[in-house]
Amino acid sequence: MLIDQLELELRQLEGVSFVAFAERPETTCVEIGVEPGYDSDRLREQATRLALGVLDGEVTVEVVAVGGREPTARDERVQLVAVVPVPERPGVLVHLAHRGQRVAVEAAGVGRLAVAEAVVGGLGQLGFAVPYRPTAAHGLSDELGSGTLVVLEDPATGQVRRGIAAGRSTADATARSVLAALNRFLQPARGRRLH
Repeated sequence: MLIDQLELELRQLEGVSFVAFAERPETTCVEIGVEPGYDSDRLREQATRLALGVLDGEVTVEVVAVGGREPTARDERVQLVAVVPVPERPGVLVHLAHRGQRVAVEAAGVGRLAVAEAVVGGLGQLGFAVPYRPTAAHGLSDELGSGTLVVLEDPATGQVRRGIAAGRSTADATARSVLAALNRFLQPARGRRLH
């Protein structure tokens, strides 16, 4: 849970658009995406200070300028368009879009896990082969940002991915956290990918 808390703290730094982690021999690499117009050196220092306060051992912080990367246009990522209640029964419709294609998937309830499963189903409808399945979805306390933490696992390999996000509602935060966990996995052509 320490790395999840660190990710949430890093995402709250002004100018940081994404956070990724990689375990390398002798060091933990933290990659942060920085929006144009923000001081990369200052954000690297802040991220390093936060990481050293949470992680044991050596830490390396890499900064990626979001505006300067090759195709990082919004249409390269799957977008959450809307999460709306289903009239007259419990559930929500999750609307996703990618490169002009849109899908709407109904969650089998209003619980976090049901919403996470709907998002993964929607990604499948958009043409992505997603081996990960939601195994847990938890609400975060106000101290940690009142968002949702989602854990997804690939049953074949046991590899785990986590996503944390806040949103306008519990369902919205859950949908965003699934995309936070998977959008980098879904786009290996965007550059170096950290596992």
